[in-house]
Amino acid sequence: MSANNRVNSDDELVPENAVPTAEEPPRWWIRTPIKGVVSAAILGVATTWVTLSIKTPDSAPGSSLLYLVILPIALLLPAIALSGAFVAWHAFQASHGRLRLLLAAPAAVGLVLNAIAVGLFVRWVGRVFGA
Repeated sequence: MSANNRVNSDDELVPENAVPTAEEPPRWWIRTPIKGVVSAAILGVATTWVTLSIKTPDSAPGSSLLYLVILPIALLLPAIALSGAFVAWHAFQASHGRLRLLLAAPAAVGLVLNAIAVGLFVRWVGRVFGA
């Protein structure tokens, strides 16, 4: 390859004997669906438990300001719950055969509990800022 062909080219300079790069390995929950589904179910239990333990809003003056300060930290709960549901769904899709039948119940638990956690958080936010 001559230098004239590269002068106005946007292509990176690649040596002629370069080895092509390997593809990125699949995510851990795709490689081992059992770990993905079980961890998503555990995340579902944990986020639902923590969301249920959030205190209901008080009618005391200034409590809305306190909850407004807490809100950025509390937004981690639905983010973790949605990621748990994502992991459960994709890990279940990556399973095949008998493994898929065995993982159906834990995947459903992971999806449902993570969805419940998001719903409880939305209800909490509605109670805090809607009232």
